[in-house]
Amino acid sequence: MSEVVKLATCIALVYIQAGGVAELLNTINKQIIKQPIDTLKVCVPSFVYVVQNNLLYVSASHLDAATYQVTYQLKILTTALFSVFILRRELLRTQWISLVTLVVGVVLVQLAQPRDSPLPASGPEQNRLIGFVAALSACCLSGFAGVYFEKMLKGSDVTVWMRNVQLSLCSIPFGLISCFIYDGHIINEKGFFFRLR
Repeated sequence: MSEVVKLATCIALVYIQAGGVAELLNTINKQIIKQPIDTLKVCVPSFVYVVQNNLLYVSASHLDAATYQVTYQLKILTTALFSVFILRRELLRTQWISLVTLVVGVVLVQLAQPRDSPLPASGPEQNRLIGFVAALSACCLSGFAGVYFEKMLKGSDVTVWMRNVQLSLCSIPFGLISCFIYDGHIINEKGFFFRLR
């Protein structure tokens, strides 16, 4: 649903920039339909974002909120590393020190958690290792997708709003497929907008 909202918002912004419905349709035709290879390149980060979001749900269900939030901040480190390797950026010494401090902080938070923390009786069984690995994987995917998307933006004349339209158009099918794989029976029984309590 977040991708649907993003798609609607970005189409509205492209409409405002284009100056009318005919111009909007012409822009979409020119930059999405007539450039299928360019649009397919956007499928890489859109697929990665869908996998990342699913990993974040797994992580959030296996870690307490504070640990989850602190661990997910490692995306700053992975984004910096990917920008060094993919975009050939150079980081200052103070930036490297800050990144190391971030990693040390995440490690300390992980080590400070009690091994036998009581779980609520009604909640699902939690596994801290699964939660941590899922969060770490999501951080790596987030860093890669963000830097890949930035490289795509810098390497073309397509606006950021149109890139987000392309991203949403690719993400929505991936998201729907993952919804039906994980919760297809519930969606068929209760409907798409049913909320588990």
